[in-house]
Amino acid sequence: MTNVEVQVRSSYSALSPTCQKAADYLLAHTRELYSIPIAELARQSGVSSAAWVRLCKEIGYTGLKDMRQQLYLQYSAEPQVEVDPTVHFSDLREGKSVTFCKSAQEILQNVTAASLQALQRTSKLMDPAAYQTASDWLLQSKSIKLFGMGASGLVASDLCDKLLRIGKNAIFNFNSHVQLSYSATLTKDDTAVFISNTGKTQEILQALEAVQASGCHTIGITHYSKSPLSAGCKLLLYTSSKEVYVRSGAMSSRLAQLMVVDALFTVLASQDYAAIQGTLESSYQICMSHRVDHR
Repeated sequence: MTNVEVQVRSSYSALSPTCQKAADYLLAHTRELYSIPIAELARQSGVSSAAWVRLCKEIGYTGLKDMRQQLYLQYSAEPQVEVDPTVHFSDLREGKSVTFCKSAQEILQNVTAASLQALQRTSKLMDPAAYQTASDWLLQSKSIKLFGMGASGLVASDLCDKLLRIGKNAIFNFNSHVQLSYSATLTKDDTAVFISNTGKTQEILQALEAVQASGCHTIGITHYSKSPLSAGCKLLLYTSSKEVYVRSGAMSSRLAQLMVVDALFTVLASQDYAAIQGTLESSYQICMSHRVDHR
């Protein structure tokens, strides 16, 4: 995801309807945008050149030319590597990745840089209005059901633990069959939270389909805006991370998801602090009682 896309997503809710129309076109045609003549761009998008200039200024550029130049620079700077579907785990294999490093020092530097970049990019996608709405839904829900597989399941479990600490009726289970079972039990008074980096995980999409009939609130935490999960959820909280598709394990994507979960929980807990203070204190005290005193 380019910086231009990040800036568009982070500013989207504050844009005028006309600028949002231009933004929608930009997000759907990002790779071609810098090469389309301005008159043709206006015709294809149905948005005037003046409106495009306004959008560019809203997201921090001096104009359309500046924004298109930045897109070109970001895309031209990408490594031109052929994708070989037979080569898996290219984040680890020598000679199969432009980021492969021979020394532990280089590996540590690259992993750290990728993690920091994922957190920085995700922070730019955080829409306060979306987090406030998600917090309101969770606060008002009779129950909260969480869904996630693999590394996303670890993040779902983390959010579930946090919600339980403040007395929320939250449920998560790593077993996909159990998730599918409780997906059929939601009502319009509940909220379902789906976590998937790609938004294409089959088990998650099956649960989403089952949940939709209930009319409950649905929140998706995902990287991709154009995915089945994004299309099916009422509210989306975006992450941004760049990883090899077939990789040894989720790294920066998991960190980005955890950042979103931490932010969402903090908004919720701060909003309802007076009501949850006692519950938080009780859970803290009982956990402290199991610690070993080495004095």
